[in-house]
Amino acid sequence: MRQKTGKLICCVIAKTRRDSSSFKKNQLALVPYRDIAAVVHEVEMQSWKRIGKKELDSWLLWYQKVNVDLLRRYAIVPLRFGNISQDTEDIKDFLARTYLHIKWALNRVRGRAEFVVQLSWDLKAALQEIAQGWNGKLDPSRALEGGKALFEAAEEKRKALIKQVHERLFSLAVDFAEGKRVDESMLMNRSYLVEKEKEPLLDEAMERLGRENKAYLRFRYIGPIPAYSFVPLEFSKGNFDLISEARKTLGLPQKSSFGDLRKTYRELSLKYHPDRNPDRLRAEEHFKKISEAYDVLRTYCSSLGQATECSFAKKDVERAFIVR
Repeated sequence: MRQKTGKLICCVIAKTRRDSSSFKKNQLALVPYRDIAAVVHEVEMQSWKRIGKKELDSWLLWYQKVNVDLLRRYAIVPLRFGNISQDTEDIKDFLARTYLHIKWALNRVRGRAEFVVQLSWDLKAALQEIAQGWNGKLDPSRALEGGKALFEAAEEKRKALIKQVHERLFSLAVDFAEGKRVDESMLMNRSYLVEKEKEPLLDEAMERLGRENKAYLRFRYIGPIPAYSFVPLEFSKGNFDLISEARKTLGLPQKSSFGDLRKTYRELSLKYHPDRNPDRLRAEEHFKKISEAYDVLRTYCSSLGQATECSFAKKDVERAFIVR
């Protein structure tokens, strides 16, 4: 009896007629919907259910390599590893249900890749350098206070190092995301979203940082990789939920023309531009939400073709994305 198979979803790409060698090499297939497509690989369900840790690690490595290979040729939105569907129609339904969210993510990462930068230090060596710089100014009879001052100086040095590295790299990036620090020796674990043409400049900046900084500092530099940190790996928001949230962010009525959408966006962008607000951090956050909301609604309205007015009502949104 033939084993039942399922389709492991690796990522979603913009549908293309370009060279398909990456698909053939990795035994991949496309499940299309409109102008996007899920990239899938057939797996045997019974074998998958019994998979052990060693084999799972091997599959995870394969999944990462496949997505990196595809990134060289396409804009890709990676999905969390382990998404399996037994039916092509289910995958099409998923693409239809989350179309706008996926389109927003594709627009965000098109022509861009993620680079992970980790900075660690040898704290003991750093403390020794600080103490040497004080030239015996520490009073041995006040060792406790001296030790406290030493660690306070180390904390200031840590902040200064992070600021120095981040400012150098963020000037070349579109966005950054904070990662988890795995231990006390790790000062920084950040991902940067970088446009393709700026990748060589980022490489040069990392080389300079390595040369300029102290021997007790260690850099780890990973990339280019798909933008795992900048798009959702699970698309739980349906089209209507996403549109409703975006519409409320921009303060639009249930129906709007493309012209009104653009006008509202321009007005809000000027009002909340970080350069025009004293509370820069809060303004940056609101400005980002406005830009994302506009991208979602613009994508939706564009998908309606020649319609002069966009309806954001639930029944109209759902009707627009029926799988035919």
